[in-house]
Amino acid sequence: DVTRILAMGDRAYLVECGDPLAYYAAMDTARGAGQFPGVTDVVPAAQTVLVRLSAPDPSVRSMLEALNPVAASADQGTLVEIPVVYDGADLDGVTALTGLSADEVVERHTAPTYDVAFCGFAPGFAYLRGTDPLLAVPRRDNPRTRVPAGAVALAAGYTGVYPRATPGGWQLIGRTDAVLFDVTREPPALLTPGTRVRFRAVERISDMDADDAQAPVHDAAIEVTAPGPLTLLQDLGRPGHGAIAVGPSGAFDRAAHRLANRIVGNDEAAATLECAGGGLQLRAMAACTVAVTGAHGPIDLDGSPVDRGTPLHVPAGSSLTIGQPSSGLRSYVAIRGGFNAPPVLGSLARDTMAGLGPAPIQAGDLLAIGAPDSNPHVDFVPLPAIPDELTLHVVPGPRVDWFDVGALDAATYVVTDRSDRVGLRLQGSPLLRTPQARGRELEPEGMVRGALQVPPDGQPVLLGPDHPVTGGYPVIAVVIDADLDACAQAKPGTPVRFRLREW
Repeated sequence: DVTRILAMGDRAYLVECGDPLAYYAAMDTARGAGQFPGVTDVVPAAQTVLVRLSAPDPSVRSMLEALNPVAASADQGTLVEIPVVYDGADLDGVTALTGLSADEVVERHTAPTYDVAFCGFAPGFAYLRGTDPLLAVPRRDNPRTRVPAGAVALAAGYTGVYPRATPGGWQLIGRTDAVLFDVTREPPALLTPGTRVRFRAVERISDMDADDAQAPVHDAAIEVTAPGPLTLLQDLGRPGHGAIAVGPSGAFDRAAHRLANRIVGNDEAAATLECAGGGLQLRAMAACTVAVTGAHGPIDLDGSPVDRGTPLHVPAGSSLTIGQPSSGLRSYVAIRGGFNAPPVLGSLARDTMAGLGPAPIQAGDLLAIGAPDSNPHVDFVPLPAIPDELTLHVVPGPRVDWFDVGALDAATYVVTDRSDRVGLRLQGSPLLRTPQARGRELEPEGMVRGALQVPPDGQPVLLGPDHPVTGGYPVIAVVIDADLDACAQAKPGTPVRFRLREW
């Protein structure tokens, strides 16, 4: 029962349907049978299913329309029981909101068998439907800056469990020691779309340790003597895990990342160092070949200037320093053989929002280098110019009818200093909702890199590679894939203009 299929940029569709979970299951079956070869990810949400593509393919729309999902019966799906100590910080607040006693809240929370409608917000965070209507309490007026891992909570008709320590605005009624997300487990998420869940009240659980596990140290080939403001290991990301709320992440400037690898003879998918703002200094423990691409600015080898965009031989004991960019923001450092570290869900990309992947690079880190290709094919081209302002081509988003899209096409915005890999936060003329859309609430739905979300203040946010898998702000437009890499080099103060095109 598909109601509409909406474009989400030039590489995704948003399917509105009556039973997103059934549609997701049908997509899973079809892909297992070899259909939809160009689909890289399928993300169910409250009322929609997001379908991501590896390349633009308008023919997929008709295939999505023809898909015939079958509603699952209530007893399908694995049943997971979760022990809970009901002593949450908001339990008294929930009793005040509902008029129930604490014991009645517990009784009503443990009575249903829930099912996972979709995952979002953080890796392994499942939105469980089936909550007693009397427990349909609103989110907190003031979200907490830190909710501990294992917190059991209520909000907006759903119940859920926080897989790791994160900010959050749900009402906390208890805690559990169940491990909701573990990258060493298959599947990593305990609760996946369609899983059935029951909660069981207990008196005691083990103490929780919310700290992320640290990756083991490997034999070093290069030492970080200064990390700069933010340096991360990045590759081409981990697509395909959106159903468990794990986003693709990956290099912000994919073209610069690929070019750096080609210059030293690596596969384009090999990990590089993404350095924001310069200040990175590396000391070679053994002779190696590196390349630096991306932002323009000075680099030096043992104090002598060297060129970006060319293979650089770094002798053992020598230091390479990335200076502050004169143009652009992010530099990419590739080393012949690639950086070697334990992958997380098949990738070395650091997802800053989800906290997945190798930790941000610190002074004193020793980075292992992989074995280089015995016959590397070296390819390089001049570094592209970095414009002083961005002109981004966009296609109408799924919620374009909530706004006057002409206002977006006519306005100029500026990148603010609150921007990061999650998104470019822009400042300019507010995008106002139409009278019909004012006060409307949007159920969470799948998001993509390049989506232009509009929060209540009307100042748009252009989502980056570490964007949330689902979001609740309407998307007015989506930047085409060909223009996304340029966003990585936009410093605070960079003017941004949007040019609307049809898709």
